[in-house]
Amino acid sequence: MSPEAFGTQYASFYDALYSEKDYEAECDLIEEIVHQYRDGGMNTILDLGCGTGGHSIPLSQRGYMVTGVDRSEPMLAEARLKSDPSHAPDFVHGDVRDLKLGRKFDVVLMMFAVLGYQTNDDDLRKALDTVASHLKSGGLFIGDVWYGPAVVETQPSDRSKTVETNNGALTRIATPALDSVYNICTVDYQLELAGEAEIWEEQHSMRYFFFEELERHFEQAGLELAAMRPFPEIGGELSSATWNALFCGRAK
Repeated sequence: MSPEAFGTQYASFYDALYSEKDYEAECDLIEEIVHQYRDGGMNTILDLGCGTGGHSIPLSQRGYMVTGVDRSEPMLAEARLKSDPSHAPDFVHGDVRDLKLGRKFDVVLMMFAVLGYQTNDDDLRKALDTVASHLKSGGLFIGDVWYGPAVVETQPSDRSKTVETNNGALTRIATPALDSVYNICTVDYQLELAGEAEIWEEQHSMRYFFFEELERHFEQAGLELAAMRPFPEIGGELSSATWNALFCGRAK
């Protein structure tokens, strides 16, 4: 049993649990957003909270110079195993709240709700300061978050998911609890392999955001919130039915 988020067992099953996620299409969206909001395009990318390399690896294969950072060594280990040595990102163990690489990038990413894992204002401020300090002037900060109006309107519910892995069928049960005062959803996960007696447990706390709140925090970090759209379908406007929202910030 491992209560730590993104521990060894969860990391080993992570790609199977999210096998339906279309990372290539999301990388297409990243390129589209950069085309719309940055005149100089992008060559260098810092992927904060890169996990098992779902975005870092395909972006590197497209010819970009990618540095992926994650605080979970097990997730990074999975990313390194999947990478083609001829097009491998530079994977670095680090925390988005205190990272200091000493260089700047055209684009900084926090995909798959990484920003939401900064559940208090202090951690959020530190993470955004990290972003600002690693962006070139006019560089873009792109990511996605849970959109507050939809979370409040829809309310998270218990869910069960079963996927096939190399070790057999894996069932994950998710039990959420909503804190509407601090805008946090805490999800308790239980994972069990068919035929195995052991149950692994993790707890993930996720902050959800409202537009004006995100805009204010960006401003304090020296970032402009240039756009916020439904995700992954970025056409149209945000609404109470938009659970996931893509944001684009710009360094001033």
